[in-house]
Amino acid sequence: MKPSLLLLLALGSITVGCTAAPASVPKVLLAQADTSKIAQVKAGILKTANASWWGFDKVDATYCLQNAINSGVPKLIVDNTGSDWIVNKSINLASNQQIIFAEGVVIQAKKDCFKGKMDSLFSGKKLTHIALIGQGKAVLRMHRDDYANPALYEKAEWRHGVGLWDCSDVVLRGLTVTETGGDGLYLGASSSGFNKNVLVEDCNFDANYRQGISVISAEDLTIRNCKLTNTSGTAPQAGIDYEPNNAGQRLVNCVLENCVMSGNKGGGLDIYAVNLNGTSPPISITINNCSFSKNSVGVASTITRSATNPANAIITLNDCKFDHERINLRNTLAGSAQYQFKNCTLDFVSPEKATATSWKNIPIMLTADSTLQDAAIGGVHFDHTTIKMNADGPPLKINFQGRAQLSDDITGSLYLESEGKNTKYDLASFVQQTQAYLKEINQQKPAVISLDKLQASATDAVRTTNNQFYLRNDFTFLQYAEKDETIAINVTAKKVYARETTVDLIGPDGKKIQTYTIPVNGKPFPITFTATETGLYRVVRNQGFSQRIDITSANHGNGLLAEGPIEFLPLSGKLYFQVPAGVESFTIGISTDSTADVALLDPNGKEIERHNNLNSMQLFSATRTDATKSEIWSIDVSKAVWAVTVNMYAPLVPVVSTNPGTLLLK
Repeated sequence: MKPSLLLLLALGSITVGCTAAPASVPKVLLAQADTSKIAQVKAGILKTANASWWGFDKVDATYCLQNAINSGVPKLIVDNTGSDWIVNKSINLASNQQIIFAEGVVIQAKKDCFKGKMDSLFSGKKLTHIALIGQGKAVLRMHRDDYANPALYEKAEWRHGVGLWDCSDVVLRGLTVTETGGDGLYLGASSSGFNKNVLVEDCNFDANYRQGISVISAEDLTIRNCKLTNTSGTAPQAGIDYEPNNAGQRLVNCVLENCVMSGNKGGGLDIYAVNLNGTSPPISITINNCSFSKNSVGVASTITRSATNPANAIITLNDCKFDHERINLRNTLAGSAQYQFKNCTLDFVSPEKATATSWKNIPIMLTADSTLQDAAIGGVHFDHTTIKMNADGPPLKINFQGRAQLSDDITGSLYLESEGKNTKYDLASFVQQTQAYLKEINQQKPAVISLDKLQASATDAVRTTNNQFYLRNDFTFLQYAEKDETIAINVTAKKVYARETTVDLIGPDGKKIQTYTIPVNGKPFPITFTATETGLYRVVRNQGFSQRIDITSANHGNGLLAEGPIEFLPLSGKLYFQVPAGVESFTIGISTDSTADVALLDPNGKEIERHNNLNSMQLFSATRTDATKSEIWSIDVSKAVWAVTVNMYAPLVPVVSTNPGTLLLK
C-alpha cells in the first residue's frame, strides 16, 4: 500500500541534520513508511514490528526510529537496512517494549549534534519492562573525540550511550556501546529513587569518555559477561563506578560477575559511596570471577569520609584475578565497611631485572584520611587469597597522613607466593607492628608558640633559588615590619584548578587591610605596603582548593606558621626550620598522599635520615651532640607526585620557610 499524502508530508518535514537542510537538497528515502503494517501495530494485531516500517533515511533516521518506539509495539526489531541508523538527538525509550538490534545494526550519533550537555544516545526515565538486545554485532556509537573538543562542544560528561533513571525490570544484552561523551551505561536516579531489577550481560563498553558503566542508585542489579575497557577522557575514567549522589539512594544486591576490566585510564572498579550514610540502606556489592589488568588501579573503594554517621557496607570479591593491579581501600572503618576477599589472586611478580620501587607495587593499600584520626581502620577479611610477588616487597600497607587508629579487625588467610614458595602471611604481627608505630605517632604533640616570642632575623636576604616548594591550600605567612617600613611580598600562583585565588593582608591588630586576587599565571605578584605599626603582619589564604602557591619576601623576619599540618605541592626543594638552643632531640612528621623522596638535613646539608618512595606518615628524628646553640635544619623533597604534608612537633618552633636567610626565630 502506498503511503498517504499526510504521511508523506510528515516525512518531508523531517530535517536532515540538527539544523534545517537547504531547500535545494532533496531527502533520500531508502525505505518509505508501510502504513498498512503501522495500522496493524496500532490496532494491536501485530505484536512484532520492524523499525523500517516507519521509514528509513540513511542521512538522518531519528524520527523513523523514534516513531517506531513511540508506537508501543511490544517487540521492535531495528532491522539492518545496509546503512547505519543515524540519529541527531536522544532517542526516548518506552515502557513494556523489547528492542532487538539485528546483526550488524549500528545506531550512530550524528556529527555536530548532541549539543546538549545531557544528550544521551538512548534515554529512559521511570520506565518499566524495557529491553535493549543486540543480535550478533550490534553497536551504539557516538563521537567521543568531538565532544572533548572545546572548539566544537561545551564540556560535559553526561552524553551517555544509554541513560536510565528510576527504571525497573530492565535488560541490556549483546550490545557494544562505544565512543560516548559520558558513560556507556548510566544508571541514574532521583534523590530518593533507584533502578530495580536490572540485568546487563554480554555487553562491551569500550572507549567511553567517563565510565564504562556508572551506577548511581540500584537494587538487584546484575552485570555479567561484560567487558569494560579503554575508558578515557574525564575523571574518574573507570571501567565501572558505583557512586550515589544522595543519602536517599542505594547500592543493594549489586552483582558483577565474569567481567573484564582492562585498559581504563582510571580504576577498573571504583566504589565511591561517601554521599550515603547510616540512614541509607546497607551497601551490598559482590564481585565474582572478574579480571583486572592495565588500569591505573584494580579496585578503589571509599565508603565514607566521615566517622559521624557512615554507611554500612559489605563488599565481597570471590575468585577475582588482578594482573599487577592494586587494591586501594580508603577509610575502612571497623564496624562500618566490611571487605571480604575469597580465593582471589594478585600477581605482582616483577619482570626479570625490573625493580619494585614504586608505591604502585604494593598490592593492597588501606588508606585513612587525616580527618578520621580518631576512628579505627579495620573491617578487612581474607579467605585463601594469594599474592604473587618478589621477595623484596610488602604485600599490604596502611597509608595514613597523621594520627590514626588501627583495629584488630584485619584477619583471615593471606598467602604469599614468592620464588616457588607459598607461605601464610602473619596478619596479626603486621597489625601489631603497625599499631605500635601509630602509637608513637599519636604521642607526638604539635609545636605551638606565642607569636610575641618570635623575632626577626638580622638582615634582609633575597631568595635566589628554591622557588618550587609550593604551598597547596590554606596558609598563614608571617612578616615582621617596623613602623613606616616598606615591605614587599611576592606571591606566585600556578594553576591546578581554574578558580580565582585570593589572599588577605592582615595587620598586627588582627584587622584585614586588603584582599588581593592573585593571577594564576606563574608570575610573581607583589604585595607592597608600608607598616603603620610595628609587629607581625600576615598574608592569609583561607581557600581549600589546590593551587601551587609560592610566597617569599626579602625583608628580614618571615615564615609560614605551622602549628598544625601544613600542606605543600612541591616539585622539589628544601623547607627550612629552626632547632632552638636547648633542644637535644626532635621529631618531624612528613606524609604524602602519593609518593616522594624525603630527607632530613642538618645545618651542613648532611643527610641524617632519608626515605624514598614515601607514601604515608613517616617520623624523621634527630639527636644533636651539641644542643647549646640554635641551628637551621631542613627537609629536602624530590620526585614528589602530589601533596606533601609537614607536621612540626614540640619542642620545635612551628615556623618554616623556603628562605633560611629571613626565617623568623624564637
